[in-house]
Amino acid sequence: MRSKVTLSVVRGPIQGKTFEFEEHDTFIFGRSPDCHAQLSSEDATASRHHFLLEANPPEARLRDLGSLNGTYVNDVKHGGRAADETAEEAANRRFPEVDLKGGDVVRVGETVFEVRVEVGARCIDCGRPIEPPERKACEWMAGTFICPRCREKARGGVEPPKKVEPLRCRECGKQVPAEAGGGRRGDYVCPACQAAADPAALLLKLIMQQARQRGESGPGDIPGYELGKMLGKGGMGAVYAARRRKDGVEVAIKVMLSQVAVDEHAREVFQREIEVTKSIKHPHCVELFDSGSAGSGFYFVMELCPGGSIDALMERQGGKLGLKQAGAIVLEALDGLAYAHDRGFVHRDLKPQNVLLMDKGGRNAKVSDFGLAKSFQRAGFSGMTATGSTAGTFPFMSKEQLTNFKFVKPVSDVWSMGATLYHMLTGDFPRDFRRGQDPVEVILRGGIVPIRKRAPGIPKAVAEVIDRSVADTIADRYQTAGEFRKELAAVL
Repeated sequence: MRSKVTLSVVRGPIQGKTFEFEEHDTFIFGRSPDCHAQLSSEDATASRHHFLLEANPPEARLRDLGSLNGTYVNDVKHGGRAADETAEEAANRRFPEVDLKGGDVVRVGETVFEVRVEVGARCIDCGRPIEPPERKACEWMAGTFICPRCREKARGGVEPPKKVEPLRCRECGKQVPAEAGGGRRGDYVCPACQAAADPAALLLKLIMQQARQRGESGPGDIPGYELGKMLGKGGMGAVYAARRRKDGVEVAIKVMLSQVAVDEHAREVFQREIEVTKSIKHPHCVELFDSGSAGSGFYFVMELCPGGSIDALMERQGGKLGLKQAGAIVLEALDGLAYAHDRGFVHRDLKPQNVLLMDKGGRNAKVSDFGLAKSFQRAGFSGMTATGSTAGTFPFMSKEQLTNFKFVKPVSDVWSMGATLYHMLTGDFPRDFRRGQDPVEVILRGGIVPIRKRAPGIPKAVAEVIDRSVADTIADRYQTAGEFRKELAAVL
């Protein structure tokens, strides 16, 4: 049985409805028709987009979306506006996020939800989920389970532990409550220890520990590569220059740290998906050469792009680019994107940081990180992505990436690439993100600022193509990267 988060409506106009989450997903509650759970239109105390729930079972997090009356969790109010507070003052406060646990009660106006968290049965040794039909055959000791493969290993004399120890951070030893991640088994490094460490140093430490467990001295480096300087750092890891030892080729190595415990089953599933992305070979896609992992750290060996990202190029040139240069870069990136779309890949995380250049003058653009965001999220390793940790992604995120999280299609990548071009030309974003305002609510509310309001000098024909690429309504947008590229090339 997989871990599961359930919200059951126990009181109010939609009493009896149940919402279940067995994998990473986002869900929006409110009176608006585009909400996943539409609250009663007659309940004036509920807002159009009242709160967002992000589930990554067994974890769940609630985010009030700037509602007028707030969201109550166990009778404690989160969000909303104080009696003496203006709308402008309320907009300057960060809208709160609440980690939910089993037994919590959530109230929005007349509607009351009960939260139930079920931690799935897993093999005590490798962490593989034990599905209901297998449970009887996999029963072990003291209410635990062991899969057939690990049972055979145990029979060979390697006895698994007889008692499930609480999940602890391998660095500081801090225990993790079951509702906050302890339902997962495997290697885990807490967020505080991740923040304090150089990602590569932590990965190398994990590699050395694994080597010692095998009775080896350990390579002291990522096998086959000599690690160089850090090129950039983000929320879940960092990118480093490196040299491949066998032939001296210069490469880039991206190190990503899982935000949750990593068991062997989840690792195997993730690595199978990453193997598929190695088939993407195009002059305008960054090639993935190699990958591996140790503990809760993962690394990806990729083609080195010495020119850095679009983001870095914009910074070197004063914050934005001219139409000729920006257009040439985006046409090349759209070439690579169209190739990947034709082969069934959707990027899901396109933004200026993920379009790289082969030289600092801005030539030869390549789309980077295909498959990484999607596969990392699907495995649950990214933790919560719609709440809290991906603020840099919001300006380049289409509306449907919040309202239809699991089923994002190529048309969403079109929006993100259009937003990237918009940003390159204006130094601004297609939506107005005012300081302190919740970006999730801005995206859900909709509304795009026509690019010529930001930059009146952009030719009308070019502006029409860009505005169409970032249309909020999917049907009004270019449906494929190839279609967007054809129209853009015609007006440049």
